Amino acid sequence: MSTILDTPWKQILEGYFRPFMAFFFPEAHVAIDWNKGFEFLDAELQQITLEAETGKRIVDKLVKVYLLDGHERWILLHIEVQNQKEDDFAERIFIYSIRLFDKFRRTVDSFVILGDTDTKWRPQTFTMAGLASRTDFSFAIAKLLDYEKRTEELAASDNPFAIVVQAHLAAQATKGKASQDRRRKQKFLITTMLYERGYSRQEVIDLFRFTDWVLALPPELESAFREDLKLYEGEKQMAYLSSIERMAKAEGEAEGEARGEATGEARGRAEGEQRQKQSIALNLLRKNVSLEIIADATELSIQQLHDLQAEM
Repeated sequence: MSTILDTPWKQILEGYFRPFMAFFFPEAHVAIDWNKGFEFLDAELQQITLEAETGKRIVDKLVKVYLLDGHERWILLHIEVQNQKEDDFAERIFIYSIRLFDKFRRTVDSFVILGDTDTKWRPQTFTMAGLASRTDFSFAIAKLLDYEKRTEELAASDNPFAIVVQAHLAAQATKGKASQDRRRKQKFLITTMLYERGYSRQEVIDLFRFTDWVLALPPELESAFREDLKLYEGEKQMAYLSSIERMAKAEGEAEGEARGEATGEARGRAEGEQRQKQSIALNLLRKNVSLEIIADATELSIQQLHDLQAEM
């Protein structure tokens, strides 16, 4: 089961797979016949992958595509959003590929996104050699840190993943309490780009959810950011984002009220109110609203929210 940490990456990847390939792996993108569509093969991948180590932020996706030459191809996407190198990383990608081939007899192309902060760590090959046999395995990588030197390209691109990369880099550059006000400013700047680049309303909302997650702020700065955002949206007359939490809370309240009415008589008003709070919280968690905001809205503790996450 995916965790609250990797959910935004999975959502943005599943919703924008074609621009993902165009942005990070353009040579592969032009070889795919997009007119034939594509299919995510989560069940097939789950059959061969081991559970990731606790605490690591990993997104694995397997996608079936068709090439322009008429061949069917399976693409293994591995997004590693961790902050330190892993010695056996290339071996792990090799094992995934071999297991898929062994079980399904399908050619697999592996593409990896590296989101760490080590400029020298660039695993791309795995070699296994014996007395008479040798295996050389290689895969494609995109290092997000490299885009620090490609700011003009990011600023000029209307590909949604230009925003994703900018948010990721801003998050890395603003870690620690001393950098939180700078993070607020970066978050506001990136959010305004969503309007300036002409994205649709749904694209703005989807990309903001990712940005809001990766550039999480402490409550007082989050409040200041929201106020700035409301003013900006008022000037633009495009209230796309300031209504997200209000809509999510309204949906949660409606669901919570229904559940509370069903259980109130049997278990008492207190339990019904608690269920309503939990229902509101679950609805907001699914929409990736920050824990601090949910705690304020529902009066549930952070620990209670963590417990609810574990049950999702």
